[in-house]
Formats: sequence, structure tokens, C-alpha cells
Amino acid sequence: MLFTLSCKRIGLRIVRCIMECLAICCQKSHDPIVLPDGESILLGRGPLTRITDKKCSRNQVQLTANYARKEVRVTQLGNNSSSVGGKTLSKGGSVCLGPGGTFCILGDSYRHYIHFNSTTSSGRNHAEGEPSAKKARYDTLSDSDEDHLTSEDLEDIGREFGQEMVEKIQKTNKNKDDSNKTAKKEDLITSRSVLKDSWEDIDQKLIVFTSSGIKARSKIAGFDLDSTLITTQSGKVFAASITDWRILYPEVIPRLSELWKSGYKVVIFTNQLYIQKKQLSVADLKAKIEKIVNELNIPVQVFIAPGLNVYRKPVTGMWKHLLDKANDGVTVSLKDSFFVGDAAGRAAGWAPGKKKDFSCNDRTFAANIGIDFYTPEEFFLKQKPAPFEWPKFIPKNLDPNADLLNPPNAKLPSEKQEVIVMAGYPASGKSTFVKEHLVPRGYVHVNRDSLGTWQKCVSACKDALSRGKSVVVDNTSPTKEVRKRYIDCAKQANVPARCFLFDVSFEHALHNNKIREITNKDSTYKHVGHLAFVKYKSSYEEPSYEEGFEETVKVNFVPKFKDDCVKELYMQFLY
Repeated sequence: MLFTLSCKRIGLRIVRCIMECLAICCQKSHDPIVLPDGESILLGRGPLTRITDKKCSRNQVQLTANYARKEVRVTQLGNNSSSVGGKTLSKGGSVCLGPGGTFCILGDSYRHYIHFNSTTSSGRNHAEGEPSAKKARYDTLSDSDEDHLTSEDLEDIGREFGQEMVEKIQKTNKNKDDSNKTAKKEDLITSRSVLKDSWEDIDQKLIVFTSSGIKARSKIAGFDLDSTLITTQSGKVFAASITDWRILYPEVIPRLSELWKSGYKVVIFTNQLYIQKKQLSVADLKAKIEKIVNELNIPVQVFIAPGLNVYRKPVTGMWKHLLDKANDGVTVSLKDSFFVGDAAGRAAGWAPGKKKDFSCNDRTFAANIGIDFYTPEEFFLKQKPAPFEWPKFIPKNLDPNADLLNPPNAKLPSEKQEVIVMAGYPASGKSTFVKEHLVPRGYVHVNRDSLGTWQKCVSACKDALSRGKSVVVDNTSPTKEVRKRYIDCAKQANVPARCFLFDVSFEHALHNNKIREITNKDSTYKHVGHLAFVKYKSSYEEPSYEEGFEETVKVNFVPKFKDDCVKELYMQFLY
């Protein structure tokens, strides 16, 4: 937009360059931090960085920007190490970083990068000694000049061209401001897309690798790693070393390249329990991942679950972290996204000479998210889908309105003194049932987890009965021999005994145990291993009247949840 203006007050334009230096969090967990020229800024644990890890000092690192050199000196002050450009920094050590240089405030976590940007602004100045009358002239203003008009300039324009012209300029400038804000945000994302490779460790529960050139996108092409993108070079089932790998099929690299070019963000989601088992170091895994991504020759983001927690597939923790913190706020389209993996629930012989899939984790991971799923053979080799089986326990099939007891008219509790012997898998809901329905009604709770031995449980049962109390024995009680101990106690006290059998399958109990393991926050919690479930299953004998029970009552598992987060987790496939 061009127009003529009497420049009584505008005078001569002087263009000035304004520089700004920022420390920007790679995960966007807080706003960019301004680093003024020559001033020392202290970063560490606190509201500015939103870091709460107590290993991080409040004054962990000192940043000093030098605008003339376009560099920032990073000095470690805290007791625990920081890192710069992937190299460990010791206390008192310092390194200078240029634009785009990265540093981690603590270890290899809380990664930030340095960003310098320059903007221009114009001012007004009169040549010294020149009479103002000589400077009164007509001038031509471009759109860029309009950005720098002062209130006095606008008054002049109003007098010369009317208030309508002033309002038009103000509206134009507002639209420019809005556009500039959007452009700055896009520039920030673009600048992040050309950063060097970066690693992030989230509370030692999730490791994230982001390769240079990665961009936030709404379409996600997700892949498992082992036996999906790579296999062993040696031909062994498990890699003999970090160099024992090769790309699975010749079609992998060109197919991934095609996905990247067509607007997909390529993301790898991999479980690596070898780290928790100390069979593979984090450093070795990182070196292996970097070589694999280099071979793929496209920008890739990698999520690694090193332990048993909400990030381990098929639980959707890695996916949620991608959506919430690792995709620059870009909304992901589920209908345009998919996941490829080899753990697909296929039976032995699904193809000539092929073994049974070790699990269905990859297929259930995609199902939990709600995206399409393919096996490597379907996706890369265009083979037809092979038959498969879903896990035997499907949590969404549970009936929240089912009767608690079977038969429904069974009494809970009894009106007379009695002994109730609980029976069922670990994690079948026995203890929760006892604490909710029997202990509040005066039953004495006898539990081997608390007392230690069955002999002490028997003694506690006899003691409570001698005091006229009803007793509930809260153990797994899989065999007739185990249950007989308490039936005999009831007979000696001349009171009836009932058996409450928890109608929970082997797979359902494992699911419950996994939920308990993931959500547990009690430091006294005792881990229950897989062997305990197998042992119960192999030794189980169906309770019967012939054992001496007055009644056998089945207890149905009716799901109830303390909050929506636990409910969402429970309704996912966990195996």
C-alpha cells in the first residue's frame, strides 16, 4: 500500500538491527528463556524450567550470551553432571555453543538449544543543524514504513487523509502482528527440524531419540524395531552384539522414504527390557539406534521403553508421550496413522516354516490406540493377512452390571458365626473384596502375606473363633489339602465353613496383576511373579461340598475404578 504523506514529524528513517538470544526447550515444556547480551542467567530446578528432579540443582548451569560472537558459554555449577553436544560436562567446566548448539541441564535430560534471531526496526532522526522547515516535504511510504509509525505520525495522517485512513493502517498493522506471531511459531518449529540428533531420558522410564530434520506431522507411520525393520546379521533369534543387525527386507528403506516424502512422520516404538535386565547398556542401545536411523536415511523419532511400566507396549504410554510432548502440538489423525509390527498373535505355521508369534503385543498396541495394524510381511512384501488370535482376556467385554455373587441370593455376610475360605488366583480381587465387604462387618482377616506362614494363619483362625468372631481366610487356597486346614478349624469350633471362589481366569488374573504393578505406589508392595500364577493353575482343585463346605459361592469380577485414568488403563490390552 503506497500513499503520499507530509512528513513534518517523520523525518529521516534509520534502520536498526535488534538481536535476541533464546534458550529453547526441545520438548517445549516451558517458554523460551531470553539470554541478554553479557548477562549470566542461572538455570536449574524451579518454575522457570519446570524441572522438579531433586538431582538437579536450582543453579545447575550458568548461561552467558555474547551477541557479537553469536555464542553462549554454558558453565556447570551443580554437583551432578550436565552435558553439551552429547559430551558430559563436569562441575566448573564450560563450553561455548553457537546457534543451534544443544545442552542438557542434567545428564542427557532436559535438552535445550541456542537460538539467535535478528529483527530490524526503524527510527526517526533529523540531520543536525538542518532547519525543520527544509525537512518538511512530501514522501512516499511503503507497507514496511507503516509498521513504525508513531502516534504523532498517525495524527499527521489523520489531518491529511482523514480518520478512515488511520483506522485502515491500524487494522493492517494488527493483521501483520497476528501473522508475525504465527510466522514466529512456524519458524521455531522449522528451526527445531534442523537441529542435531538429540536424546532425552524421561524419569528413566522412557528414552526418546529425535533425529535431525524431524518435523511434526498429523500422520504417523509407526513401526516396531526388531523383526520389523531389522533382524540379526548372524541369523540368531537375539542379537549377539550391538553390531549384529541388518535391515529386514530390501523394501524397508525405499518404503520409509516414500512415507516421509508423502507427509508421514516415521516413528519407531520399541520395548527393550534388556536394559532393565542389565543385558544391554543405554549407551550401547543409543549407538545402535543412531546407526540404524543413519541407515534408514530419513528423519526418524524413536521411543524406547526400557522397563515394565505405562510406556511398555501394548500400553499406550509411548504414543501418548508423542501426542502430548513430542509432536510440537500438531494434532495426530488416527484414521491416517498406522502401526507395523511382528508380534501379531499368529499361530505356528502361519507361513511355511514360521514359528508362532511370541505375543500379540504389536497388534494390541495398535488396537489400544485405535489405528490400523499391519505385519511386516503385509506392509513391505504386500502379502495377504495371516490368521491370528486376539488375547483370551478382552477387558472391554467385562459386564459392569453383573451380579457380584453366584448364586445371586447368597448371603454376604452370614447372620451366624462362620469361616469363609477364599480361593482364586493372585490378583483376582480377593483382598479388595474382603476389605470392602467382610472386614467392615466384623470378620477377622487372616492373610498369609501378613502372618508369613500357614501355621500362623491356622492359629489366628482358631483364636478368632474362640472369641466368637467370624473369620475370612484371604489366601489363594488352590488345593483341598490347603482348604482342609480351615475347614477343620470350623469343625472344631462347631461353626459352618463356606468357600468363596473368585471366577477369574488365568489371563484375567495376569491382566489385574499388570495393572497392580503399573499403578502401585506403595513402597511395601510385594511383587508377584508369573510363576505364582502358573503354580496356582497347575495345582488347582475345584472346591466342592464333599470337602466339608456348607456352601460354595462364586464371586464375579465386577469392575469398579477409583478414577478415569485407571479405568482407561484397565480397558486396554496389556498383553
